[in-house]
Parts: sequence; structure tokens; C-alpha cells
Amino acid sequence: MERDFARYANNPPRVAWPNGARLAVSVCVNYEEGREYSLLDGPRRETMDEVPSPVPAHMRVLYNESFFEYGSRVGVWRFLDFLDMLARYEVPATFFASARPLERNAAVAKAIVEGGHEVCGHGYGWQEYHATPIDEEPASIRRWVTSLLRATGQQPVGWLTRSVCSLNTRELLLKPTATRRAAWPGSCPASP
Repeated sequence: MERDFARYANNPPRVAWPNGARLAVSVCVNYEEGREYSLLDGPRRETMDEVPSPVPAHMRVLYNESFFEYGSRVGVWRFLDFLDMLARYEVPATFFASARPLERNAAVAKAIVEGGHEVCGHGYGWQEYHATPIDEEPASIRRWVTSLLRATGQQPVGWLTRSVCSLNTRELLLKPTATRRAAWPGSCPASP
């Protein structure tokens, strides 16, 4: 994949918003509580803000577990209440949702759908595609797409990466079995 530092130069794309609006607001929610590394799910554990932890690697970091659990028990519900207030303005949100958290908390998946919001894929767990063998990556993508479909009844509208993709990830995401579009750093509405 080539890098592009000057595609639009001094002539950025002009976007025409409905009703002549000059500003578009996009409300996005990262929902990944239950996606983080945990010794309960495998051999790795999450570190706060991806900073090394002083706790020995064989021990659970209860602070981190509590931090992520708060989001699924309290935080997401407060945000959904806020989104209900925006409903009168017809402002739906995009939930960048990891599949495993929605499997673990079906009530959140139901509330997202009932609130008229859309779901954008954000992987299953902390999958590091840059280190995933190319022959395993398609199955991993199918896993989270299938899981999100099962949890929400919606095809994911796109993808937000955790910035650890392989050079193959984008092409795999654009296949019909994955998403309708892929969010990629540096993209904009007028990008091909």
C-alpha cells in the first residue's frame, strides 16, 4: 500500500450536505468493554493506556478489569440516555463495536438497535492483524462479522481498526461478506 501525502493538495473535496447544511455532526461511540486482553480470556492481559503495568504478568490487574467493566455496567447506559435526548434531532450514532463485548452484554446490542443506531465493526477481541498469518485473517474477520450480525441483526456498516492491520486487511474488509465500507485513516467522504 502506497502512502499519499498530497492527494488533494490545495483543492480538498467539496461535500454537499443535505438541506444546504454547512456542518455535519457525526456521533460515534467506541464500545469495547469486554474486548480488552484479560488473563481470564487467554495468556495476555491489558495494560492501562497501553503502558506497562508494575503488576507481574501472571496476575490479573483488577483495576483494569474494573475500568472496562464500568463502561459496560454504567458508562454505555449513560451515553445511550444522552443519545435518546438527541433523538428529537434525528441524530443517530455509529457504534464502533467489538463483537465479543456485544456477545457478553446482549442488552447493549438490543439498546443500540432499538435506538436506531448503526454498528460499525471494531474486531472481535484485540486481534492484531499485522501478526496474523494471511490464511487466518479472513476467518477472523468472518468471526466478528458473524458475531455482530447475530448480536444486532445488522450487517456492520464499516470498520474501525485498532491501528494494527496487515496490508491485506483493507481488501478483505471490502469483500461482500465483511462490511459495506471500511474506515481507514486518512480517508474522507469523497475518497474512492
